Amino acid sequence: MSWWTFVDFAYVDSEESGSTAAFDVARIRTEIEAIVSDEKLHSDVAKDICDLLAGGRADFKLNSFAVIELFSKLAFSFPRISFAIRGRGEDIRDIWVREYSDGRNTFAFGPPEGVGI
Repeated sequence: MSWWTFVDFAYVDSEESGSTAAFDVARIRTEIEAIVSDEKLHSDVAKDICDLLAGGRADFKLNSFAVIELFSKLAFSFPRISFAIRGRGEDIRDIWVREYSDGRNTFAFGPPEGVGI
C-alpha cells in the first residue's frame, strides 16, 4: 500500500478574468483545519496543505485518493481560486493531475485504478 504522496501546486489563470485569486493561507487556515477535521485526519495534514499552498510543494502521509478528495473540497470551498495539483505516490505508476476552477474539477488524469490502494 502506498501512503506517501508527493504533491506540487500551481495557480491556473481563469479564462474569464485572465488572472487568478490566490489563497491567503493565514486567513483560511481555520477553514483548512475544519476540512481536515471533517475528514477525521490528523491535524498535521492541515499543516501540509498550508505548506503546499505557501511553498508549491509538500509531502503527505496519505494515499493519492485522499489527497485528491481534500483538494476537491478545498476547491469547492474557494471557487474563485483556480489551481492545479500534481501528485505521485510511492508506486511508479501512481501519478496524477487535477485542475480546479469555479469550485469544480476541470481536468483529471490518473492515478491508474488499483494503484496505491
